[in-house]
Amino acid sequence: MANLKIKRVIKKIKKQELTSFFFKSFSNVFYLTNFSSTNGYVLLTERKRYFLTDNRYYLGAKRKLKDWEVVLIQSLKDIKDNLIALGGNRIGFEKDVITLAYYEELVKDTDLDKRFIGFSGFLDDIRAIKSEEEINIIKKAVKKTDEIFSYLVKNIKSFKTELDVRREIINQIFLKEGEGESFPAIVASGENSAIPHYQTSATEIKKDASLLIDMGMKYKGYCSDFTRTIFIGDVPQKLIDIYKIVMEANLEATSIVKEGVLAKDVDLAARKVIEKYGYKDYFIHSTGHGIGIDIHEYPRISHNSETVLKKGMVFTIEPGIYIEGLGGVRLENIVLCKKEGVEVLTKTPLDLITV
Repeated sequence: MANLKIKRVIKKIKKQELTSFFFKSFSNVFYLTNFSSTNGYVLLTERKRYFLTDNRYYLGAKRKLKDWEVVLIQSLKDIKDNLIALGGNRIGFEKDVITLAYYEELVKDTDLDKRFIGFSGFLDDIRAIKSEEEINIIKKAVKKTDEIFSYLVKNIKSFKTELDVRREIINQIFLKEGEGESFPAIVASGENSAIPHYQTSATEIKKDASLLIDMGMKYKGYCSDFTRTIFIGDVPQKLIDIYKIVMEANLEATSIVKEGVLAKDVDLAARKVIEKYGYKDYFIHSTGHGIGIDIHEYPRISHNSETVLKKGMVFTIEPGIYIEGLGGVRLENIVLCKKEGVEVLTKTPLDLITV
């Protein structure tokens, strides 16, 4: 898998008429090397691949990255010297990652400013098409997340506060060999669930109200993302009706996914269902997003996305309706785009759960 990734990236480097590309972002460095470090850099040329890192990671990188030249760096000057010596006269760099302050220090007292050519999202289109190995890792992460949710539902009455639930989510992630949360889990009770990106608090879990759980785990460097809304006790009929609408929107959007469909049409499919029932103004975010090493990746499943879906893209479908003073409902699955359809990786049913 690694060699195929590198070949695809080098092909793009050559297409842009670059002599090399300098990667600094953690996610892109991990994607290219499958090596995790807080201070690692990649310099790719047509014939050589260099991994630059400090003493904390050098030996580990030497052992793991057999096809790479691992270069020890101890200062910014070492990075500069390697770029000057190895990068050639047209060096691509991640202008959407490198800060102005870092850039100024990097080019100071050198001619690198004349060699550098900045790009945004240079690997987005490449990373969007997941390999079989990546898909299998994501599937395992999703399966483990499904299992955590099942455990939470069975034990939901034992939790007193939102934070109690999040604490158990984190515990279960580590019990299932995860590396941690893929983002801070959202556990929102009652009226709090009307805030899409609510911050979990010490609020007590309310009876006769909705409980929204949005969580994910990191597993072997890849993310899962999952949302379900359950009802605790007897909730207003309006919430039940909203739940059914959101479920219909999720199913409708999922049904049109296949290679060649525009991402915006998936968003529109969900939005049309919600609009049909009069809740157009209460669906206040995009329908989904790509997922992989990062929790939010390309493509974005939004009303203005012109991205053409391709086989191997993995993304979320997560419509929602949010009513201030009442609560919200969001239902999220991860799906895999295929040539002639879609595979829903999330196996937890969308059916309404009342406890």
